[in-house]
Amino acid sequence: MTTMTAATVPATTSARATHGTVTPKEADALQRTGRAVIVDVREPDEIRRVALSKYIPAPSSVVRADCFPPSAEGMRMLILCQSGNRAGQVARALAAAGRTDISVIEGGIKAWQAAGLAVTAGGGSIPIIRQVLIVAGSMVAGFTALGVLVNPWFLTGAGFVGCGLAFAGLTGICPMAKVLGAMPWNAPKAPPAGAPGAAASTGKSCSAGGSCGCG
Repeated sequence: MTTMTAATVPATTSARATHGTVTPKEADALQRTGRAVIVDVREPDEIRRVALSKYIPAPSSVVRADCFPPSAEGMRMLILCQSGNRAGQVARALAAAGRTDISVIEGGIKAWQAAGLAVTAGGGSIPIIRQVLIVAGSMVAGFTALGVLVNPWFLTGAGFVGCGLAFAGLTGICPMAKVLGAMPWNAPKAPPAGAPGAAASTGKSCSAGGSCGCG
């Protein structure tokens, strides 16, 4: 079963053609009055740095339509990401699967902060994508130096890293991001008290994966 990335939905599909959108202030009001739940599809390292006071975590790199949090009758599921891009991709995939209770929060967490709405800032490590680039770049430089100074066979290591990055770009699956995401400094931030967890909300689990996507 595939995760809900850009590759799983038509690139030409209009966001507004398959789901609704709400402004951050509208989303905040809907959640405060019990008419909606916010689902944050950003990755754990992103949520560590800045998060809402109440949300359901559902990283877009691993969540699928069949295990996306359900909503109570009459409630909307408002999808939040960094800037709106990933939320739109997830919403289109859900709409294609038959969900009609989905809306995207316009502009993502950036627009939420710009609107002066409350967030919890936690600091934390640098983004996973930058960690991947640092590690991959260091490995290529190291293998190249060893290939020139010690033995040409070390150059195959640089080629292996390059193939791994190409695979990640083509498929949206990055094994290195998955490994780095499991490191202690990238431990996911637990949802705040009162915020339901994704597993409890869905009753299902999604297979783990690593994503190098941003947006």
